[in-house]
Amino acid sequence: MGGPQQTVAERAVADRGWTYGHVVVDEAQELSAMAWRAVVRRCPSRSMTVVGDTAQTSSPAGVGDWAQVLDRFVAGRWRLEELTVNYRTPAEIMAVAEAMLHSHGVPSRPQLAARHGMAPTLVPVERIDLAALEHVVAAELESLGGGRLAVVFPRTGFEALAGEMHEQLTGRPRPPRQRMLDEALVTLDVSQVKGLEFDSVVVVEPSAVLEQSGRGVGDLYVAMTRPTQRLTVVHARELPEALRTGGRSPR
Repeated sequence: MGGPQQTVAERAVADRGWTYGHVVVDEAQELSAMAWRAVVRRCPSRSMTVVGDTAQTSSPAGVGDWAQVLDRFVAGRWRLEELTVNYRTPAEIMAVAEAMLHSHGVPSRPQLAARHGMAPTLVPVERIDLAALEHVVAAELESLGGGRLAVVFPRTGFEALAGEMHEQLTGRPRPPRQRMLDEALVTLDVSQVKGLEFDSVVVVEPSAVLEQSGRGVGDLYVAMTRPTQRLTVVHARELPEALRTGGRSPR
């Protein structure tokens, strides 16, 4: 009893022969073939609860089809249960997000949205710079009146701009991700927002999001489906067709 106390996870890491009777895997669509083998090795019974959405897959090595993954290990022994009610994203935003998936050849089952609001607001700008973003984000923060706003950037190329904008609007340097999540203004890239939700989301330059990853469609879908109320899209480049036709201009 006098030695250091370890958590179950720490003990499992230290013991390569450690196994579990049942495993729950969240965000399972991101696991590579090697990661699946590692999970199965720790669960000889093959008793698993696997949670994920292939429409949100962003890893190039991630899952595109559950059968292709699960049939390797538990052929004939797995069952798919699809959740069809969306309690977070308003129906008007989901309609555009799903149309964007379909236009890029990504199948998805239509969801029944419990919330209603307005279609995404499209804000064209001459270029994506501090002046343009500061104007849009400051107006959105004021409209929310105390809600939480996330500004979501492409994976690369916007880190300095995100920091400048955050400091300009808050008067403080941009904090690390974990500390930032408690603030009214959150500035993240598309790889950092999975599993999160905000009252309002501003997505910056969707075309760059699509181009910067082999699964850019999944990245953009994740970014578009984070808000519980409002979605604003700021762009200098041409928008994907589903956004062009499904969005609305600011008043």
